[in-house]
Amino acid sequence: MMPYINRLKANPLRLLLYLEWILFIISILGQFRFPNMPFPPIKVPPLFPVVKPDLSLESFLLAIAFLGLGIYQPNDKHWQNIVYIGLGFILIGLTGISSETNLRFFLPLLLIMVIRGCLTFKLFGSFIVAGISLSWILASLYLVVKNSFSNLNVEQVPAIITPGIKPEIIYQLYSNKEELKALIINMAINITILFCLITVFVFILVNALMSEYRSRQKLGTVNQQLREYALLIEDRAMLQERNRIAREIHDSLGHSLTAQNIQLANALLYLRSNLDRSESFLAEAKKLSSHALQDVRHSVATLRADPLKGKSLKIAIAELVKDLEYRTEINFHYQTDIPDRLSNEITSTVYRIVQEALTNIIKHSEATEVKISLQLIVNYLEVQVKDNGAGFDPQENTTGFGIQGMRERTTALGGKFKLVSLPSKGCHIIATIPLVDKL
Repeated sequence: MMPYINRLKANPLRLLLYLEWILFIISILGQFRFPNMPFPPIKVPPLFPVVKPDLSLESFLLAIAFLGLGIYQPNDKHWQNIVYIGLGFILIGLTGISSETNLRFFLPLLLIMVIRGCLTFKLFGSFIVAGISLSWILASLYLVVKNSFSNLNVEQVPAIITPGIKPEIIYQLYSNKEELKALIINMAINITILFCLITVFVFILVNALMSEYRSRQKLGTVNQQLREYALLIEDRAMLQERNRIAREIHDSLGHSLTAQNIQLANALLYLRSNLDRSESFLAEAKKLSSHALQDVRHSVATLRADPLKGKSLKIAIAELVKDLEYRTEINFHYQTDIPDRLSNEITSTVYRIVQEALTNIIKHSEATEVKISLQLIVNYLEVQVKDNGAGFDPQENTTGFGIQGMRERTTALGGKFKLVSLPSKGCHIIATIPLVDKL
């Protein structure tokens, strides 16, 4: 029962799930007969009438199993989806074989199969499922009509052809066998047309809902990809900017220092023979020094955007942990086994993830112990940050920018981000980043 409840909570198209339940209830109720219903006129049956079900216990259990198939979530594995739909038709057939069921039982269940076919397959596959359901109804009607013609008497008039009407009354109204045959054929045609119309309506409705749902999914996927690309472009833009600044420092500072060196050499050259000229060279050298100093200050201020400040990832995180130990009363356990040579993208991303995780711990968790682990596993870098703090319910806290930022930074590099937390059980963050072609 719990899987079905969980599916109900997670199902984005609950309307279709409710429709399955309603059709199933209609199918089961259609197997109960209310005895001694007068006609005419038609009266409301007693509040608690004595009813007799046509459905055996075995058939009822098979029908429940058919409903339980709704727990299945369609996936990309085509053969599993085919087995799922095939099993649904088999259960319907077994239910009919094990009990004296009629078309009132099959009609709602076959409509459920049409719904599930639309949910499981694309347009062509859903057409096939709808065609099988319609063929089933046509075959059943053919057998009913054929049986009625071969045993044309009052007792053999099928209940589905004359619902709610006593066979004796039908026989009185249509004492001629030809008239009775015409009635049966007309009712069969009406049932066929009605089922076709309902099937077309359900088919269009479900496909419209699925089309809208898939469009929303694609939009969400594209939006997530855009956010990942934006974050990746931002990181790469920062790297390019730092490289540009490094080139500017090399070019401008190198030029200034070279020019200053020339001016100082000239000042030394004229120091004894021409003091005034030597002073002018020294003044120009000082001017060049001031200009170079301004360039250095500007470049250093820009380079401070680098979180590691030119240090390796191991050292940068170790210094971060040491600083937090000094400023807090938390016991940190830092363990690392990673290569020294990592790409700038990975080192910056990992540092930011650890930094944000530790910031959240200090602000919110009230933890007394934190474990930080950086491990190389095959071609992946695994980052773990675990605390013994207050914890929280991740389902109720989905808007935190810190957690979202860590997740986006990880996925931007093709990694996987996992957060495990429970109230009073602490929090455990695991980020796995691939290292292939990124070293």
